[in-house]
Formats: sequence, structure tokens, C-alpha cells
Amino acid sequence: MIIYGSNSSHLLTEPVPNAECHSCGSPDALHISVLGRYAHIYWVPLFPFGKTGGSHCGHCQQALPANELPLQLRPHYEAAKARARVPKWHFAGLALLALIIAGSFLTDYLDHRDDQQLLEHPRVGDLYHVKTDEPGYYTLLKVVEVNGNSLRLQQNTYQTNRQSEVANLDKRENYDDEPFDLTQYDLQIMQHQNKLVDVVRPSSK
Repeated sequence: MIIYGSNSSHLLTEPVPNAECHSCGSPDALHISVLGRYAHIYWVPLFPFGKTGGSHCGHCQQALPANELPLQLRPHYEAAKARARVPKWHFAGLALLALIIAGSFLTDYLDHRDDQQLLEHPRVGDLYHVKTDEPGYYTLLKVVEVNGNSLRLQQNTYQTNRQSEVANLDKRENYDDEPFDLTQYDLQIMQHQNKLVDVVRPSSK
């Protein structure tokens, strides 16, 4: 369940000079306050969406929201609202989202660069995570021989619809007995077409 909503925080409070309280008539007892409104998800501020506020009498404690202010107080309120600055932490959620997106792009770039290096320098035992002809499914190709730019591969006979579980298919009995040949150029085309989605070089024991 996503918890979301809106909240507000205090931005500014200042006295209203030469003004009497509309309720009790006390002079110099009125203050104008401005609040910044923001949307939040899981109580983390996402973005601001306006300001609100009102007046407060320090003598009789009468508090009026902005839409109920007497006409003579509205210019003071609008001026205070214009001076009030929205704090940077009201944008915390957007900043966090931007960092997550940037981190995702960086991770994808680094993964692609690593895959490219492994494709350019193949070794026996390398595993290629590839999409099958059946949409949404993945399987493995294993390098069993490297001859210059030509590779001999074994096709895994099993497949999975979860990319994160492809590595679990890497069992000797799951591969075809008859290998087949592909060139490095063929594999690069598969990567460009997003048919080859990951390259893994198992650590030597």
C-alpha cells in the first residue's frame, strides 16, 4: 500500500504594523504566518504545491485562515507570502527520485560496458543470457571453445520467464550435446538487438 498525501510546514511569521485586531481591537497584536504546502509519499516530501497561512492575534488568540482575512490584512498577507521562501527539503523526494534514476542509468551503462569487454575477449565458460523465441523467456548459451573470432557454444535446453533466475539453469545436464558456432560479430548484433541481455564470466575456483 502506498501512503501518500499532503502536509505543510512553517515558512514565515511577521508582525503587522499599525493594525488592530478585527476581533478585540488590540493594536500591534496581529501576526501574519505563511505555511508551505507539499505532497509526500511515505512522509517524504516530494514537491511543493503552493502556500497558505493566515493571521493570529497575540491578545485574544483569534486565528483566521487566509480566505477569511479582513480586506485590510490581505495586502500584508500577500506580501508576506511573496517573501516566504520554500525550503529545499520540500524537494527531497524529487531529488531522491532523480538520484535513483541517475543511478539506474549509470548501472546500466557500466553493465553494458562490462558486457562489451567480455564479448570482445571471450573465454571458455562464459555464459550469455539470451532471450528465447518465446516472448518473455530467457535461456543460456555457454562458450565451450574459442577460435579467434569464432566461438563454439552450447545451447541450454531449459528456459525461465525470470531474468534474475537464468543463472540457475547453468547445470551440465541442461545443455545440448551438439555445440554450434557463432562469431563475435553475431553476438554483438544480438546485444545491439537486445537479444543478448547479459554476459557472465564465472569466477575460477
